[in-house]
Amino acid sequence: MKTLTRFIVVSSALLLPLAAQDRPQVGFVRVVHALAPGEGTMQLLIDGENMFPKGYKLGQRTGGIGLAAGSRTIEVRKEGVEPGATKLPLESGETVTLVAFGVPIPADEVKEGGPKWTAKILKLKQQDVERGYRLTVVSVSGKPELAVKVAVEGKGKVEGLTVKRLATGTLDLGGVRGGVELRLGEEPLAFVSLDDPGNYVVVLYDDGEGKVCGLSFFDPRFVIAG
Repeated sequence: MKTLTRFIVVSSALLLPLAAQDRPQVGFVRVVHALAPGEGTMQLLIDGENMFPKGYKLGQRTGGIGLAAGSRTIEVRKEGVEPGATKLPLESGETVTLVAFGVPIPADEVKEGGPKWTAKILKLKQQDVERGYRLTVVSVSGKPELAVKVAVEGKGKVEGLTVKRLATGTLDLGGVRGGVELRLGEEPLAFVSLDDPGNYVVVLYDDGEGKVCGLSFFDPRFVIAG
């Protein structure tokens, strides 16, 4: 009986590394559509494959798209806009948020009848939060910086957060659940409901009329099934 027990223990120890090796090497990509210029919906292509032929509307985002770890090519297209693409070295277990937005093409480089805007993709790495709640605000607005008011229900006060273009600002929200409202002056931008502890992201972008808008989402770690 002791010999059998010893065999089972040794066999289990040998199988554990094999199970770890068999676990799929998968990373995740989330894409946010903040590309206001152009017409119609935005197309998302990953390694040349159109992920959703109907396209995404301005202010929409994807869920976490699981992809094999390695080098991936991400491209966004929209009618009337020069396409934008980026190479993404995706690591196993990580989640990268990609924000598609537009920048004007210099007037002396615009071809007759050609697009006046080009699409760009901003990469936003996932941030670990040891405990409690954190707010991360990123801006792809055309404005150089935005002074945002953040009303945190759990803290019972309003805090200021200045976010520069193509940069992030973070705010520790503590450990109390509640609502978080973001405003630009007196204009509401986004409302975040704190549920599970972790990092909550708000993307600030310009709509078709140049008004600043906000899109929020929770950025959890995805669990890879082995």
